[in-house]
Amino acid sequence: SPSGRPLSNVTQTHAALNPGNSGGALLDSSGRLIGMNTAIYSPSGASAGIGFAIPADTLKQQVATILRYGKVLRPAIGISFLEAAQARARGVARGVLVLGVPDNSAAAKAGLRPTFRLADGTVSLGDVIVQIDAAPVRNEADLFRALDSYQPGQKVTLTVERLKQQGGALEELQ
Repeated sequence: SPSGRPLSNVTQTHAALNPGNSGGALLDSSGRLIGMNTAIYSPSGASAGIGFAIPADTLKQQVATILRYGKVLRPAIGISFLEAAQARARGVARGVLVLGVPDNSAAAKAGLRPTFRLADGTVSLGDVIVQIDAAPVRNEADLFRALDSYQPGQKVTLTVERLKQQGGALEELQ
């Protein structure tokens, strides 16, 4: 998606999608609702490409949440992260590098450490999330995929790699 969150559980469609069509109904040839148009992948940037729609069964679940809370609720652990390509350039071979940990977030309460700049200008890398429960986390797509299997408020176990302050070696924490 444009936000970087992987689109999962979507239906590919050849229906013409143009800017402004997101949220429109996707109907089958009998006029039955089968989904909601949500995105287009267009290498050229035009309105031609591969369209994606959220299936009607998925919509049913989300509509109930929207009616109750006024918005879609998704599970989150309360971090910002560095995109995989940038993290790899900093020497992080796998996992999701924690960039920021807001105060009072679930991540702060769990003790996750953010990346920060030291007084001498060097960067101290934060924790690297490598697993959520039994699911390995190689990159941010894996992180979102794992989180999407939970409901907001459920507890998960994170396995992180933490750079030790002395010696520079990684240690695994849980």
